[in-house]
Amino acid sequence: MSAAARQRWWIGLSIAVVVGAGLWWLLSGEYVDEDVPWPDNPALTTESFHMAGRWLKANGFDTRNLTHLQELDTLSTTGSLLIIHDDLGRQSEIESTQLGDWLSRGGKLLAVAPLGSGTSEHAAHNPYNIRRCPFCLLDSSDDAEAPQDQSGERRPQEPAYQRWSTNGHRLKLRSLATLEAQTWPATVTRWSSDRDRVIFARYTHSGGEVTLLADRRWLGNWELLDADHAAVLLALVDDDIERVYLQQRAGGGGLVSWLWRQAPLLWTLAALLLALWIWSKLVRLGPTLEEDATTGLQFREQLLASARFDWRHNRGHQLLRALRETHFDRLLCRYPDWRQLDRAARLQHLARLCPDLSEEALTWFMDLRNFDHHKQLQDFVRIHQQLMHVL
Repeated sequence: MSAAARQRWWIGLSIAVVVGAGLWWLLSGEYVDEDVPWPDNPALTTESFHMAGRWLKANGFDTRNLTHLQELDTLSTTGSLLIIHDDLGRQSEIESTQLGDWLSRGGKLLAVAPLGSGTSEHAAHNPYNIRRCPFCLLDSSDDAEAPQDQSGERRPQEPAYQRWSTNGHRLKLRSLATLEAQTWPATVTRWSSDRDRVIFARYTHSGGEVTLLADRRWLGNWELLDADHAAVLLALVDDDIERVYLQQRAGGGGLVSWLWRQAPLLWTLAALLLALWIWSKLVRLGPTLEEDATTGLQFREQLLASARFDWRHNRGHQLLRALRETHFDRLLCRYPDWRQLDRAARLQHLARLCPDLSEEALTWFMDLRNFDHHKQLQDFVRIHQQLMHVL
């Protein structure tokens, strides 16, 4: 079996295995029909705080959406509140610097407390190491409104209900998390639920003000409709706030992200140049054209065009192989035992056939396997022509 036949056989076998595995997966799988709700407003699936922004706007606040935090220096901090998407401390270095500048100019920030033990990455704007503790309310079963299963016990991963008294109202929240800190300094203002668990914390930092939440879902599109979360959102916005900036989604940081936003034309041109470069490297073989005797194209020009094409697409590898096969067949006719000769004997025969060539040139001629430069192609063809002339 030839190499080409073996290659076709392996390709066919691979395709058969892939197709067989796909059919087995389709036929052996179990399918369940499940209705997936898809809102008419696509912003509900792409913007985490879309309903929060509409609710604030309906209550007289000027709301503006942000996709990243790298242009906060152009926004006014007077009477403004910034609500960020990610936990405080998960921002990139550039976004963290922008948040620091926002606070230093007296801006107010509303964010979710970081999860974990409060590592150094969270300490930039969280000097008191305040963190949220998920599932800290699982051991509390004294709330009669907590969801229960058929046995009367609360489901382990169902959020618990707790109440928060503010401005003469007792608001109900649904959450699994609370806020914790190693020590609560007097400079941190805390709001606790009826279970004596801290759910909000506020402190001044770098001239600004930071408010931390125990749960992001209180501001989410779907959770905002539950319990009294909409009233909680209004209670967190101070009376002196006129404008609210909402980061609807997490924006990437770094030079590439900055260039993507600042210079979109640059990426278009780069994609166009990449497409042109790929197109230039492809082998373009058009339809066979009939020979036109009136063109006057010389055979030398055709030969040079073929050589340029071969050099451009495979560095002359096919031409080198063809030349080797040609002079090998001639040498085999001249010396029938050429296959059995060792290297030294072959060099002796070549030296007798081409006495004007040095031993180094003949050795290079025998050992060359790939052209690194077009000059090598010229030297190889010259020796080949001389060898063919004497054979």
